[in-house]
Amino acid sequence: MKKIKSILMFLVLTFSMSFCSKNVDVISMQEFQNNILNDKSIVLDVRTEEEYFGPLGHINGAILIPIDQLENRLSELEIYKNDTIYVVCRSGNRSNFGKDILNANNFKAINVDGGMLAWKADTDER
Repeated sequence: MKKIKSILMFLVLTFSMSFCSKNVDVISMQEFQNNILNDKSIVLDVRTEEEYFGPLGHINGAILIPIDQLENRLSELEIYKNDTIYVVCRSGNRSNFGKDILNANNFKAINVDGGMLAWKADTDER
């Protein structure tokens, strides 16, 4: 009986910890702009070149590697292997996929959710 209680307690604690834990590989654009973005931030933009230079603009200093090229161009990011890479796109969908590709290849990446649709252009200067 004591063993069953211990197992149940373990399962409850494990479930509650995983259910309540904050997802650390996603951050909102607002939090990114207000609390993280600076001259030393590594930003990877996974949109197309047309989007990067289009009406939504881009973050100054961002590295542009479209999502469909990312797996073949990981070597370009090797110098950032010990840094956190913040991945952006238009809305947060492609950047989430990009974050997964990077993390699967031993990078530390965080998806900036909301993407450039949530970007406040008046803070474009870092």
